[in-house]
Amino acid sequence: MLIDLSKNQWQLAGWRPNAWMLRPSTELTGIHVPEVGPVPARIPASVQHILHEAGVIQDPYVGLNSALCEWIEHRHWEFFTHLEPIAPGTPVRLEAEGLDHSGWIIVDNTIAATFSGSLVPHRIDLTGALADGKPHRLAIMFDEPPREQGQLGFTSRSKYLKPRFNYSWDWTPRIVTVGIWDRLSLRVGAPVGEIIKIRTELDEDLDRGRVLVTVDGGTNGGSLQASINDVRYSVQIDPGANEVAFAAEVKPWFPNGVGEQNLYQLTITLEGETIHDGPIGFKRVRWLPCEGAPKGAIPWICEINGKQIFLQGVNWTPVRSDFHAVTRADYQKLIDLYKAMGANCLRVWGGAFLEREMFYELCDRAGLLVWQEFPLSSSGVDNTAPTDPEFIKQITAIATSYIRRRGHHACKLMWCGGNELCGVPGHNRDITPNDLSHPTLKAMAEIVEREDPGVRYVPTSPTGPKFTADDPNFGQGLHHDVHGPWNIKDPIEKYREYWAKDDALFRSEVGCPSTESLELLHKYRGTYEVWPPLRENPYWAHSSLWWMQWDRFKDQLKDLAPLDALKKYVELSQALQAEALALAASACKNRFPKCGGFLVWMGHDAFPCPANTAIIDFAQQPKPAYHALANVFKGSV
Repeated sequence: MLIDLSKNQWQLAGWRPNAWMLRPSTELTGIHVPEVGPVPARIPASVQHILHEAGVIQDPYVGLNSALCEWIEHRHWEFFTHLEPIAPGTPVRLEAEGLDHSGWIIVDNTIAATFSGSLVPHRIDLTGALADGKPHRLAIMFDEPPREQGQLGFTSRSKYLKPRFNYSWDWTPRIVTVGIWDRLSLRVGAPVGEIIKIRTELDEDLDRGRVLVTVDGGTNGGSLQASINDVRYSVQIDPGANEVAFAAEVKPWFPNGVGEQNLYQLTITLEGETIHDGPIGFKRVRWLPCEGAPKGAIPWICEINGKQIFLQGVNWTPVRSDFHAVTRADYQKLIDLYKAMGANCLRVWGGAFLEREMFYELCDRAGLLVWQEFPLSSSGVDNTAPTDPEFIKQITAIATSYIRRRGHHACKLMWCGGNELCGVPGHNRDITPNDLSHPTLKAMAEIVEREDPGVRYVPTSPTGPKFTADDPNFGQGLHHDVHGPWNIKDPIEKYREYWAKDDALFRSEVGCPSTESLELLHKYRGTYEVWPPLRENPYWAHSSLWWMQWDRFKDQLKDLAPLDALKKYVELSQALQAEALALAASACKNRFPKCGGFLVWMGHDAFPCPANTAIIDFAQQPKPAYHALANVFKGSV
C-alpha cells in the first residue's frame, strides 16, 4: 500500500542550526524552541513559498524582496506531520522523489536516517521506527543548503549538484530553495517487485512495437502481467534475469506538426500488484548529416519514423525560480503555448533539474521532443566539469537515475552531458566545447550506452568545434552546433547580414532581450521606480543587468515624459525582439537541410525580470516575439 503524504496535515518550523538536537533534553525544556513557526504547511512546496503564504516573509518576486529572504538559507527547517499506527513488523519505507537538499529523517525526536541529494530519489527503511502499532510524529529536517555557485564561478569546483540556477543567473536573482519538491509517500508492506526502467522500440515497417521492461533483481521468477490499452500479455520472468520483452501492433508517435501523437496506456502488474501505469509511445529516430556538412561533423538532421524534420522550439528552464510548488496547470499552460506556436522540441537546460513526471507526460501528449541535459553548466570563469572520481560517481548515479525515471517517454529525443561545458580548469579564455576526451562526459556517455542503447548522447551543447559563430569563421566548417547570439548591439541591417552568411549546422541557443509588459513592470516593482531603465536603478539591476537596451533606444526617448517614454521603451524593445528572432529563425529554417534546427534562448520567464530574453512573460502571456516565431515555425514566414 502506498500512502500519499501530501494529503496529510503538515507544519513547518525554523530552527537556528542544530538547536533542535537539544529539544528532547529535560533540563533545557522550554528553551530550545523553533525560531520561526510552526506555521501550516503543504507539500510539495519550498520553505520560501510556505513562509510567504503564512505572512512571515514578503513576496520574493516583488522588488528586491528576494534579497531580504536570504536569511532562510541559514536555518534548519522542519516539515512535520503525524502518522496513524502501523501494525508491528510491517515493512515501512519512505519514498521521496525530491528532497532539496540534505538533512535528517526524525521519528518522535529520534534521528532515524539521513539523506542528501536534490536530484535523486530517496528510499528510506523506517520499519524499525514506525511499525510498532503506535502513532508517530514524522519530521523531515533540512540542513542549511550547501555553498554552490550561481552563473559566475568555477564549474570544476562545483560538487553538490543542487540546482545551480537558484544561486542566481542572468534571469533570476538568488533564491536558494529548501524543501520538498516532488512526491512523498510511505510504502506500507513489502513491494512485490519494482520497475527499474522501461524502453520501447519500433520496427522498420513502423507497425510493430516492442516493450522492454527491467524489473528489480528480487523477483525470483514469477509472471509479469502487462496490458497495452486493453491487449493483455503475460511474460514469465526467469529466475536471475531482470529484463523481459513483449511486442504489440502499434501506430508510431510523431512530433507536433508532423503526425499524430499515438500513445498507449501501459499497465504492469506483478503478483497482482500494479507496479507501473502510464503512457508510452513508439518511434524510430535516426540522425543524418546536414547537406554539405564539413567532414567529421556529427549529424544534425533528425529523422523520425522516416520523416526528416527541422527541430524548432525553445530552451526550457524552470517554470518558477521557486520551483517546488509548480502545478500541473502551470506546466499545461506553457506546453499548450509551445504546441500552438508550432514548436516540436524543448531543450531542458543543464543548470536546472530533472522535471517532474507530469512534464514529460504532457510533452508526450503535445508532441514536443525533449532534449534532456544532465545537471551540469558553465560558470563563466571556469567552465569544465570536475574530474575527481567521487564527483564522477555522483554524476553518473544521477544520470542513471534520470534515464531510468524518464527514459520510457515517447517525447525523449536525446541526452546531453550539460550546458556550455568547455575549456580546461582555470582557463577562462578557452571556450572550446568539451568532447568525449573529458573523463566525466565520457563516463556519462557510457551510462547512456548501457542504460538507453541506441539513443543519442552529446557531451555538451554547443558541440563546437567553435562555441559560437563569428564573421571571421564563416565558410570554414567550424560551426556545427553553436550558441548565440543573444543580443543585438549593431543596427538590424548588420544582423540581417550576419544571418545571410550563417553556415551553422544547428542553433541550440539564439536569443534577443526585451522588457516585460507595462503591467508586469508596475506590478512587481515594489517600492522602486520603474523609470529610468538604467544600471543605477536597483529595480533593473536586481535581475536584468545583462539585458538592458537603454543605449539602443535613448535617442528615441529623450523628448518624452517618463510615462510616455516607458511605454515607448517597452514597445521598441519588444518589437526588436520579435523582428530579430523571426529573422534568425527563418534564416535557419530556410537553409534546411543544411541546418537541422533552431532553439530560442529562452522560452518563459521564471522570475519577473524587467528585461530578459524570454518570449513568454512571467504571467505566462506571449510577447510579440512569440507570435512572430509562430509564423516562422508554422510556415507563414
